[in-house]
Amino acid sequence: MDAQRKFNLPSLMKPLFAPLFLSLAMISTVFAAWPINDECPVDQKAARPIYRVKTDEGLVAFCCTDCMQKYSKSPASYPVKKKAVAK
Repeated sequence: MDAQRKFNLPSLMKPLFAPLFLSLAMISTVFAAWPINDECPVDQKAARPIYRVKTDEGLVAFCCTDCMQKYSKSPASYPVKKKAVAK
């Protein structure tokens, strides 16, 4: 192997660092933004994380957009049953 074709490991890893860091940041954001409930507070059906509203206690998930809109108009009317914390 001649001297000109020597591989420099740090220079090869530099382009990979930014995408790796961005991927880790995105993963941590996804888990931090998980809803506090499993059941829709309006219809008591299974909540879907795609339908959610940010509250003081965290993200509240709903089963559909109709329930999400009902809750947004009158949050005090629909108590949120929080997930059980695993020990």
